Amino acid sequence: MQVSALQVRHEDIAYKGGRLSVGKILAHIGLVQRGDPRDQERQVNRIIADQAGLFHFGSLIRCTVERRDADDGWTGTGGDMLGAFIATPFGAEIASTCAERFLKDLPRSTKLVVMFGMGKKQNYVQDARKLISKARGTYMRTVNDIAYEDDHIVVVHVEHFKSQGNLIPKWLGEGEHAGDKRARFGRMAREAVGHALSR
Repeated sequence: MQVSALQVRHEDIAYKGGRLSVGKILAHIGLVQRGDPRDQERQVNRIIADQAGLFHFGSLIRCTVERRDADDGWTGTGGDMLGAFIATPFGAEIASTCAERFLKDLPRSTKLVVMFGMGKKQNYVQDARKLISKARGTYMRTVNDIAYEDDHIVVVHVEHFKSQGNLIPKWLGEGEHAGDKRARFGRMAREAVGHALSR
């Protein structure tokens, strides 16, 4: 029996099916140019493909972990994904190892880490903050409800690019959503990014 492996380039995998939303989110916080959403998507395609560029992409936990719910089977969305994962000894070990390996000793030139996802009632923000604080061996100070910092980096949480329904338009403050609570988080993210880049 012959088995062949399908080889796919990294730039064809990251955020697959969600790059239009990634572009809108990054434009909203000032990291890619505003304008036509399709142009923003093309900008995301370019920066993902540019291995020597200013942007680098990766996942912490949420995008690759599922949990078993007694009634619903396996799920990878909603609720307290990171918190539930790190509440188990196995999950805590995996999450701590990943955070230490990839977030402990970032290059000195790194000023900003943008994380997709906030969680219900910002629980993902709080769980990630604890995990990153532990990995970096420092207290991460509050910038605002969705951002925190130490002396070297600012971590900013934005809406997840695969959020369902009208969550992304609300976060972007589009149209009738300009006064929505979630739009406030979008403004906070933009302010925190500006703070990080001005340090």
